[in-house]
Amino acid sequence: MDLPNIETYLTPQNLAEITNWQPGWTWLAGGTWLFSEPQPEITTLVDLQNFGWSEIEINSEGLTIGATCIMSQLLNYNFPENWTAVKALKSAVNQLASFKIQNVATVGGNLCLGIPAGTFAPVMILLDAKYQILPLSGEPYWISALEFQTGIKQTILKPGEVLRKIYIPKENLELQVNYQRICLASAGLAISIVVTAYNPNTQIVKFAISGCIPSPKLIEFAQIPSQTEITQKLNETIPLTNYLNDTTASNTYRQHITQILMKRSLKF
Repeated sequence: MDLPNIETYLTPQNLAEITNWQPGWTWLAGGTWLFSEPQPEITTLVDLQNFGWSEIEINSEGLTIGATCIMSQLLNYNFPENWTAVKALKSAVNQLASFKIQNVATVGGNLCLGIPAGTFAPVMILLDAKYQILPLSGEPYWISALEFQTGIKQTILKPGEVLRKIYIPKENLELQVNYQRICLASAGLAISIVVTAYNPNTQIVKFAISGCIPSPKLIEFAQIPSQTEITQKLNETIPLTNYLNDTTASNTYRQHITQILMKRSLKF
């Protein structure tokens, strides 16, 4: 998609070079969504490519993913064998789109886009990830994944702020996980996503729900729940009126299929 309204393309070497953020400016990472449809309100692209944030780092405390990490890098990286929850990160890549998108799109871009069908947000919430945010002035700060997305294409980011990196604690990477997603076409947007984690040491089960609601939610059980317990807790946490209701799928259908995906996901 051509963006004929773009007037300026900036390629800064670091964040300090951007001092006069203006309305109509936007950060450019992989650009797979940005160039997929008209963007009439955007006049200036600020490319993150030269910032060098695409690292994957492992240490004794956990995993750090740079915001500009290309998604396919997660598929090819040699993670520790006992990090079973990495399977959910790889599912977030494989469930997104074709290999053409996976080899260009960035992890941070998917999170910052903030669409309900985003494949990475529920995984990050499930694994209790933290995000480092860089403002154009002031000190960097951290926020939990659960707090980051606030609605459809809405996040806590203020104008000019940028997601720098994602951190996932080591202990959460050792959980058993299951990724369930359903859409109306093989390459379409999801109408419900359920990502589930089970801790065999504590018996705790957590569900991250997205795709069917404006922003992801987390549901937790002290042990593996029955279908009745799933239905009751889901209805308490997400009322029917909170589900998306559009031409793709009704709120009633989204609620029903989410219950089914939660039950299916209890296989580790």
